[in-house]
Amino acid sequence: MTKTRSEKVEQKARMGRPRDGSIRRKVIDAAIECYEELGWSGFNFEAVSVRAKVGRPALYRRWSNREELLIDAFRELTPALPAAPDHGNVREDLTEVAMEYRRVMLGARGRAGVRLFIEQEATADVFHAVAAEISAYRNSLIVETLKRGQSRGEVRSDADLQVATELLVGALMLDALYAPGPYQVRGIVAKTVDMLLRGLGNNPVDRGTAEATGDPV
Repeated sequence: MTKTRSEKVEQKARMGRPRDGSIRRKVIDAAIECYEELGWSGFNFEAVSVRAKVGRPALYRRWSNREELLIDAFRELTPALPAAPDHGNVREDLTEVAMEYRRVMLGARGRAGVRLFIEQEATADVFHAVAAEISAYRNSLIVETLKRGQSRGEVRSDADLQVATELLVGALMLDALYAPGPYQVRGIVAKTVDMLLRGLGNNPVDRGTAEATGDPV
């Protein structure tokens, strides 16, 4: 992807006087919060500057438009997802991958992501940029985990892994909309993975009900 104006400005700033990084962080945080609360129709530099308590000129020096600002906000506030784990069984691996993604869905960043998905037609440039950089990697982790399950005979060889990935991500996004307490999330994710694997597996997965561990996410 080509660099946004913000990235070009930051590169030039490194050659001149130091730029106040605290201003950028205030704006990035405010951008996600504003978009999550107001949606695309209410998201603009004025709303963000008021929320961040930063003058609009500071925003215009860093970003050419609201699309660039929101793309940078998603980039910088999305925790890095770790590589797909390999614990020797698909249920444990997939539950861990799903839990990592479900953590991303917590808070304003997560709710903003759900809103972006819903408003993807209106926010096409932002949605496609975020999908290419963040969602594609998330999906690749799920597919990699399921392919490993196929190689071990835990997942049917004819299973449609793309559809399975969409089902899992959709369920996690829907769960995020209901925003259960942090002590409920682990049990919900485990049950969701179990239901998915019942449809994909060569053998029934453990029928025991996945209980929440009591550990917060």
